[in-house]
Amino acid sequence: MDEYQVDMEVVARQRRAAAARVRLGWWFPVLIAVSWALAATSAFPVAGFRRLGIPDLPYGQAGGLLFLALIAVFSVRSGMNRRDVGPFAAYPSLRRRFPAFVLVSLGGLAVVFGLGRLSGSSSSAAWAAIAVAVVTGGGIAFLLTWMTAGIRGDILTGSQSR
Repeated sequence: MDEYQVDMEVVARQRRAAAARVRLGWWFPVLIAVSWALAATSAFPVAGFRRLGIPDLPYGQAGGLLFLALIAVFSVRSGMNRRDVGPFAAYPSLRRRFPAFVLVSLGGLAVVFGLGRLSGSSSSAAWAAIAVAVVTGGGIAFLLTWMTAGIRGDILTGSQSR
């Protein structure tokens, strides 16, 4: 029995060490929120930016590239950088949390796109579209942090897919 307890303590120590490596820096949620807000504004017409007095720059493209780079960082830092196609098989908490991420992402894009098209001559709809993009970026940052916490919990408990 004593050998069994020693082995279990070794496994528990290894799990704690592995879970400690699954971290996102303080900078990650900030950059992911900013990059998503910039990427979402690509659904907003350029004429809308001109009307608001914002210079014409490739905000959407820069934000999209930064967002993709940050998702790659998330994949590596959360341990999902595996070569198979089933990261959800490795972390059961992702099966519960990923649908919220998809809904917030697509819903935010739809609202920004809709407000951008409705803005016509109204600057209030244009500002509302930018505000929705920023709020959605914050929501995505929260959801990615929440998914990271779930992955850490899965590692600590040794959850297996069923």
